[in-house]
Amino acid sequence: MRLSVTALAAAGLLTVAFVDSAGASTSVLQSVNVTGFPGALANHASRTLYVLTVEKGAQLKCKGACLGSWIPVTVKSSVTSVSLGANVKGKIGFVARSATTKQVTFNSYPVYTFAGDTGVRQSHGEGLAFAGGKWYVAKAASTSAGSTPILKAASSGGGSTTTTTTGGAY
Repeated sequence: MRLSVTALAAAGLLTVAFVDSAGASTSVLQSVNVTGFPGALANHASRTLYVLTVEKGAQLKCKGACLGSWIPVTVKSSVTSVSLGANVKGKIGFVARSATTKQVTFNSYPVYTFAGDTGVRQSHGEGLAFAGGKWYVAKAASTSAGSTPILKAASSGGGSTTTTTTGGAY
C-alpha cells in the first residue's frame, strides 16, 4: 500500500506531534496490547510503532518514496527527551531527519508508524520487506537493540498475523 505524502498530511498522519509550541514534551511512548503483540510500543495516540531491521544503529534507509507508507516519529530539533509510559524500558535517542526535525529512536532503531494501519493498535506492517530488512512491531519492554523487534506474533486463532510483500521497493 502506498499513500502519497500529501494524502498523509491531509489525514494528519505525516507528523507526530510530540511537543507543544513551547517545545515541552506533551506525549509519551507507551506499551499497548496489539492483537498478537502484547507489550507493543505505541505513540501517544496508541498507533503501533515499527522498526526496520537494517536501520539498527540509527542508519536511516527509509527515505524518499518509502516515507509514503512509513511515517517517522519526529520531534523538533530542540527537543532533548521524550516521556516514557509504564512498561517502556528502552533507551530513547534521536537521528536528524532535517535541519529542524529529528526522528525518535528506540534502542538505536528509528521508529515509524505505518500508513496501512488505519486505526489504533493495528499491525498490518508486520513482516513487510524493505531494503534487505524487514519491518517489525517494536517491543516496549525491550532494553537492548537485539530484543527490540517482536519477531514472532502469537497465534490469533485465524492464522499468522505476519505479512510479506510480493515485490517492488519503496
